[in-house]
Amino acid sequence: MKRVVLASYARGNPRPSDFRVEDVPVPEAGEREILLRTLWIAVDPLIRFSLDENLLSGATRMEPGSLMVGPTVSQVVASNHPEYAPGDFVEGRSGWAEYNVLAPDEADYRGPPRKLDPSLAPVSTALGALGGPGQTAYEGIVNVGRVKAGETVVISAAGGAVGSIAGQIAKVLGARAVGIAGGEAKCRALLDLGFDAAVDYKAPDFADRLKTALPEGADVYLDNVGGDVTLAVLPLLKRGARMPMCGFIAYYGMGMEGPGPDRLPGFYRQIMAKGLEIRGFAGIFAGQKGLNDIAGWMKEGRLRFPEAIVEGIEAAPEAFSSVFSGHDHVGKLLVRIAPEA
Repeated sequence: MKRVVLASYARGNPRPSDFRVEDVPVPEAGEREILLRTLWIAVDPLIRFSLDENLLSGATRMEPGSLMVGPTVSQVVASNHPEYAPGDFVEGRSGWAEYNVLAPDEADYRGPPRKLDPSLAPVSTALGALGGPGQTAYEGIVNVGRVKAGETVVISAAGGAVGSIAGQIAKVLGARAVGIAGGEAKCRALLDLGFDAAVDYKAPDFADRLKTALPEGADVYLDNVGGDVTLAVLPLLKRGARMPMCGFIAYYGMGMEGPGPDRLPGFYRQIMAKGLEIRGFAGIFAGQKGLNDIAGWMKEGRLRFPEAIVEGIEAAPEAFSSVFSGHDHVGKLLVRIAPEA
């Protein structure tokens, strides 16, 4: 089988050359273990935190030569565990490999692999709308952002897996949704998903376009990015605005200090002057209620789940690197490893 390992620590944005594809024997399941055939790999941006030579944040760090690990959807091939049977579809955290062996009893805080019902939705959605990104979007809009009907919500990285779902949830709640994305194609896709307005941050007149899209300001800013995009949004937030923060991809390749100038004084001034409420959060805490609500909205046709798919495990390094270097994908970016049996 083929697998992807880390070839060298990432310096700044990851590059395909930071990874290596290897041929190795297919593993065998031991006592109370299951053998999984990988179907889908999610190239989540948060994996970047595991690729620094010095651990800066997060709970894990991969070393050169080690198997890349992240969210996957797989099918059980062989089972020595009573709770899993061959043919079961599961979502969990496993290697970027065509086959993996997992011990459900030794699962981390995320719990054992989650069984999936393919009759409810495509199993790939367990990595997107019905997985971590969907829970993150729900948590940010419903629980942390506390979005209400009639409010205006602005979302950075709105073309991504979290942002595209978050904007649709805001619309379900009766709010006005304004998305920020890179490129006119992504902005058109957001309007097709039901966003009220979409602004291209790559446009030379981005700040003016953003002001036009937010004539009365914004009540909630779901921030996935940080950087210059957030600096452009801050002056447009209303007094008492809520700012759920679930990502800062503009800084993922940096250490604890970035290049100057120091923009914290202006940031603090905005917080104090406007009484902003800023809270970082982890989407996994949205729990089953969030997933149930999203599943219901999907069934009703009120929420769509765009997916961008690349084929084959050899494509995983390039796909992951593209998340940081710019791409035209909208929604959840997935690598299809094998067809469903």
